[in-house]
Amino acid sequence: MKKESIKIISSSALMTQKMAQEIADQIAKSSLPRTILLQGDLGAGKTTFSKGFLKYFGIKPSAASPTFVIMKRYTTRLRQGSGGQVKNKAKVQNIYHIDAYRLKSKEDLALIGFADAQKDTHGITIIEWPEKITGARFVRPLSIRFAYGEKESERILEICSS
Repeated sequence: MKKESIKIISSSALMTQKMAQEIADQIAKSSLPRTILLQGDLGAGKTTFSKGFLKYFGIKPSAASPTFVIMKRYTTRLRQGSGGQVKNKAKVQNIYHIDAYRLKSKEDLALIGFADAQKDTHGITIIEWPEKITGARFVRPLSIRFAYGEKESERILEICSS
């Protein structure tokens, strides 16, 4: 299967969150992908993206990145659309957010219950720092690489699916 990628330039953290919400909307309407891999340097926008993605599903975490607990599971909520109608995101019921910065291998993933998250047919897993986990395989991944742009608040997102 051919890999396709697109590059998008975000001019601000707010725009990065809005892009994340657009991607979440597309995922909510389909069944793909099941795993979102977020790569890039510290401060490049991975956690900002995650916040926007979670917000789409009605989730406002107090700490956006699960750095200390490594994995958090969130249950999605119903949202009201324009005109007051309720959007049911029943296709996506759980979101698992993993900060893999301190992990080293797929064995570390096993210890935090990653296999159960990947078996959840109504779940999506967001993984920050997936490159830290050697030997790991992901179900239907969508990779997003974050890079700094020319301006201080600018970020370049390269979205790649297979």
